[in-house]
Amino acid sequence: MIYHGCGNVQAIFEDFIEIGIDAYNPLEAKAGMDAVELRRRYGHRIAFCGNSDVQVWETGDQGRIRREVLRKLNAAQGGGFIFQSDHSVTSGVSGRTYDSIVRLVRKHGVYPLDLGEFREPL
Repeated sequence: MIYHGCGNVQAIFEDFIEIGIDAYNPLEAKAGMDAVELRRRYGHRIAFCGNSDVQVWETGDQGRIRREVLRKLNAAQGGGFIFQSDHSVTSGVSGRTYDSIVRLVRKHGVYPLDLGEFREPL
């Protein structure tokens, strides 16, 4: 079961794990959720979906977007992470930007993960 909830719910993640939730989404970045930090804290006891900051996508800044995407892919180390946005993708994200994000994930989000300088220890 994938549970959908909004806001910062870190205080009840142990409860989600205890009741058998398989995964949680969308992990809103603007609410202070961070899939990489959550992976460090909870390991693979729960999977995560989302957490790529749409507000960064809206900037169209390819450098910032690349950092955002590749850093969040660290949560996929060992499996249990579905890459997606942290909220609805607005019209502020151009088709060109969205396409570049899809290409980044297709290139770097396959195993073995190749995150280069953005690889972080978990």
